[in-house]
Amino acid sequence: MENNDFNFPGMTKKELLLKMGDEFNFYPDNIWIYLYRIGFFGRKTYLIITFENNICVKVQTKKTYGKIDRSRL
Repeated sequence: MENNDFNFPGMTKKELLLKMGDEFNFYPDNIWIYLYRIGFFGRKTYLIITFENNICVKVQTKKTYGKIDRSRL
């Protein structure tokens, strides 16, 4: 996963849980957020995974120095 080639679209939530773990995501929610990396100066890279009918349809990355506000996704 170091090359940022995420092959998650098409995976079910169960398959993604086996690959990535739970990491405090609410299972019925349609948006899951994973902390992917923390840089040298504390810059965090998050994976934002969007589901429709329990199947992953979109994966985005977001880099920030703070927390991610779920209402602004």
